[in-house]
Amino acid sequence: MNEQDLKKVLWDINDASIDSLPTDFVIQRILSYGGLSLLANAMREYGVTRVKQVFEAMKPTSIPERKYYYFKNFLLS
Repeated sequence: MNEQDLKKVLWDINDASIDSLPTDFVIQRILSYGGLSLLANAMREYGVTRVKQVFEAMKPTSIPERKYYYFKNFLLS
């Protein structure tokens, strides 16, 4: 995945420690703050099943309401 795109959702993380972050944390940030292109890249890199598992484990309030509805009912259904 492109590090420059990833930096958009990991703005508060030091560049040197981005590679050592847990995958679930990165996926959560992408789901919460990323756009569709970044999410598509995450699905390619980590797999749709993994992204869906992380999404289902997240609290609905951690994602904007319209985005959550779209992910739940269309993109990750």
